Amino acid sequence: MPGVTVLPVPTWLYLIRHGATAWHKDGRVLGNRDIPLDADGVAQAEALTAALAERRIAEVVASPLMRAVRTAEAIGKRHRIEVARDPRLTDLRMGAWEGKPQAELAAHAEYRRMLAVPDERIPGGESLRELATRARNAVDQIVGDNPSGDAVAVVTHGAVIRALVLDYLGAPLEAFDRIDVATGSITAIAFSGATVKVVAIGWTPDLGRVTHG
Repeated sequence: MPGVTVLPVPTWLYLIRHGATAWHKDGRVLGNRDIPLDADGVAQAEALTAALAERRIAEVVASPLMRAVRTAEAIGKRHRIEVARDPRLTDLRMGAWEGKPQAELAAHAEYRRMLAVPDERIPGGESLRELATRARNAVDQIVGDNPSGDAVAVVTHGAVIRALVLDYLGAPLEAFDRIDVATGSITAIAFSGATVKVVAIGWTPDLGRVTHG
């Protein structure tokens, strides 16, 4: 019809934080330690699978760490999709800080400096800038491989999701610590041509099993 503007059908990106582990309950920093899901984490993976059951998922991509892979496999099985693994989606490399109590780390001067200066590298690890760059490169490729109307499930980690949300919002990485993304949650982003909209951040389908940190 003349004069009618046809809007492009968006490609949906579901950034999914994996389910909980025993280390989350202990308040310990995981980083790249390959800790498996605990019973609550498995239940969160099942809740995520149910929440996305009616979505037209075209691809499922995961961080190679087992807590992300196990969560992704539950979703992939429901949609009959084999899970792809991308090391660029792995958790923030925390180096010497891995395994430490989060409460102790939060009071550490080096940790506060890392948040204030995104190019500051964690001892034995990486900087927030390095994390954001590799994660954005991975997601750009994943979204580019999927046409309008499809949805992609990317199962990754809280730090990755926070960095990506700030990037797509055009917000500074210095705001990294102001975003809370619970385990077992979904962050939804819609891509319509050159337009990107962050639709939801950290939505949890099973609020009875929220684990923060």
